[in-house]
Amino acid sequence: MLKKIPICLQDFRKIIENGFLYVDKTAYIHEVVSKPGTYFLSRPRRFGKSITVSLLHALYNGSQDLFKGLWIEDKWDWNKKHPVLHFSLTSIGFQSIGLLPALLQEISLQARYHGISLSTEGLAPRFRELIVALATNGQKTVVLVDEYDAPMIHYLGNQMAQAIENREILREFYSVLKDADAFLELVFLTGVSKFSKTGIFSGLNNLDDLSMHPAFATMLGYTQEELETNFTREIEKAGTILNMPRTKLLDKMKEWYNGYRFEENAEKVYNPVSVNHFFSRNKFQNFWFSTGTPSFLVNLLKKERIFDLNLPAINPNGLETFELENLNLEAILFQTGYLTIESVTEIGLFQLNYPNKEVRDTMIEILMKSSLSVNGANSDTSK
Repeated sequence: MLKKIPICLQDFRKIIENGFLYVDKTAYIHEVVSKPGTYFLSRPRRFGKSITVSLLHALYNGSQDLFKGLWIEDKWDWNKKHPVLHFSLTSIGFQSIGLLPALLQEISLQARYHGISLSTEGLAPRFRELIVALATNGQKTVVLVDEYDAPMIHYLGNQMAQAIENREILREFYSVLKDADAFLELVFLTGVSKFSKTGIFSGLNNLDDLSMHPAFATMLGYTQEELETNFTREIEKAGTILNMPRTKLLDKMKEWYNGYRFEENAEKVYNPVSVNHFFSRNKFQNFWFSTGTPSFLVNLLKKERIFDLNLPAINPNGLETFELENLNLEAILFQTGYLTIESVTEIGLFQLNYPNKEVRDTMIEILMKSSLSVNGANSDTSK
């Protein structure tokens, strides 16, 4: 029987309760939650970060019914429940009312949900008060932050002053996590990029960054085995519709949607949103790219006059954190998923390249349009 493919679904509970296919990643989750601490995971947009965060929320809420048949089901103490604060910074309304009012509003909403009346004023004091108030009866608070960097990413490019202003607000917000450590069971943050000076990478001494950790390189995305194991019937159906033998179909899927490597020796993974869309439509086309290319990235490429991404090999440290005032193009392209680790040179440098046909074809088209736009503007100016 064909399974329902989750398209544009990012909530774990909704996926499970409505019978959609979920590729079991709970072994990785168990590895995280078995060692309470502060974790960060960077991955490209639409790569499964929100599902992971909502899964953690369900786990700490003790929603055992959602985990029936999953790897973690008989390995987790379901009596172990913790109060959860779940922030999704893409959906708090910072674009319309501003970041500070949006965060204060979200803190108030979550306090009301948990039946807590806050008495302090100011962002950091109110956030800390909420964390401490929830940590009662020996049950420490869990803080989940999805897309921690959205209020900065949204304004990159032509509104850098706003991005920098939001960074200062976020620094105050995230600094609370260090000060309230005694009341926290687990902190888990996701994002696209690793911005320094946000109070996360410099302020949290106990931060465990999983982004390029070899044990978590395939935590998001589908491995080849996961693809062939979880989508057996879907592969058969697609082969019939496209009149392609199974081997040829899998080879073409790999060419189009595989290729993402998040650690130098790691197995490559498929883009999950592209795979899901492919099996929904049984058609090879650009899916991930069409969900929205960040305009700031296109503008940055134009500004730097870069119209060819055959870039020289770089030091792996160059893929780590960077500053808003000094954007690292290679790091941005890697973290956003437009380039990935192709190989490692003899002296340990990373050679980056397009992960697959889907990204390569569309990115080359964008680069060509950018080149024509810039050259055309220059020609008009010189007349």
